[in-house]
Amino acid sequence: MALNKKYLGLGGGLVLLLSVIFLILKQSNKESLTISRGSIVEAVYALGTVKPLQSYSLKFGISASIKDLYIEEGQYVTKGAPLLSNDSGIVFKAPFSGIITNLTLSKNEIAMPGVPILELIDMKSAFIQVSLDQESALRVKANQKAQLSFESIRGHVYEGIVERVYPSHGQFIVRINSPKLPEGILAEMTTDVAIEVSRKENVILVPLIAADKGKIIRIRDGKKSKIEIKLGAINSEFGELIDGDLAENDEVFVNRK
Repeated sequence: MALNKKYLGLGGGLVLLLSVIFLILKQSNKESLTISRGSIVEAVYALGTVKPLQSYSLKFGISASIKDLYIEEGQYVTKGAPLLSNDSGIVFKAPFSGIITNLTLSKNEIAMPGVPILELIDMKSAFIQVSLDQESALRVKANQKAQLSFESIRGHVYEGIVERVYPSHGQFIVRINSPKLPEGILAEMTTDVAIEVSRKENVILVPLIAADKGKIIRIRDGKKSKIEIKLGAINSEFGELIDGDLAENDEVFVNRK
């Protein structure tokens, strides 16, 4: 009998515990947030690619065989160092110091006119290239700030500046200069890019999680009212209030589903 009472007590405690957990979960799904003022930064997000500032592609003007090859792929060469010679005895030299990449032919092979034989790149100076859709490209201008983050170097954000925006073969290209990229970054590596296209100071910030199709539930003096609002600049969390009866220190209802 005492044993049955013990289990009944445990069962009752378990039911009470589950009820408390249910109430906590229910409360966490429905809550309110306080409206405040602050700054909001609107950004265009894209994936950028690291490009060398200097690159050189060696091609022959006529068909010729490679007589001697003085370099290997991945090798660092200094300015003026011999790269290769053709069957006419012409020696081709490095126009600047850099790394040999994309070596496509070997000694005694024939190079066709206009076909790249090798590429030389200088990674001491590099920039970030971004391709945007038309709508985003219209919002990006020279001298806007950009933030760069590399997936393998989390926790570090690098600053950049938009140098130019231009069309190229049906794409809209943004070139971003960064004074200091992380050590070890190579050409064609990718980086997450956020270009700051707008900044508003001292505005009413509306949590996007509380807004639904241009309406929001305001809690003022303990009373709930559904009101219409209009937002301007937005980021991933907040929107700038440009129209609507919503003031600092009001609360807004949030239904977390």
